[in-house]
Amino acid sequence: MTKILVKFSDKQVGRPMASEIILDLQVPLNILSANVTPKGGEILVDVPSHEINRVVEAFRKRDVTVAIQKGIDVDKDRCINCGACYSLCPVDAISFTEDYSVIFDGERCISCGLCVNSCPRRAIKI
Repeated sequence: MTKILVKFSDKQVGRPMASEIILDLQVPLNILSANVTPKGGEILVDVPSHEINRVVEAFRKRDVTVAIQKGIDVDKDRCINCGACYSLCPVDAISFTEDYSVIFDGERCISCGLCVNSCPRRAIKI
């Protein structure tokens, strides 16, 4: 699965773009998070990797901004396993091993950035 961030304007808020794409392309999309207001919004969507090009093109044809999300990158040399990131993760993508080392699950990560801002060593990047 590949995560994409779709951003749209106030003129597009009332249009069910994700639903249209699911129906038109027959591709299952998993909406991981959404922030929609009358002024516009964004949705984070998990897309089957083999369908990413078709889905991105379909969103772009609807005049929205689409960015492929990279996920988290942890510099193991800088990380001191302090756990400051652990309690902030809204999807439990961060856990500990038996020896209390921090583990990051890129598949679960929704790229919210909370862990990035919490890291005292700046070892985490998106």
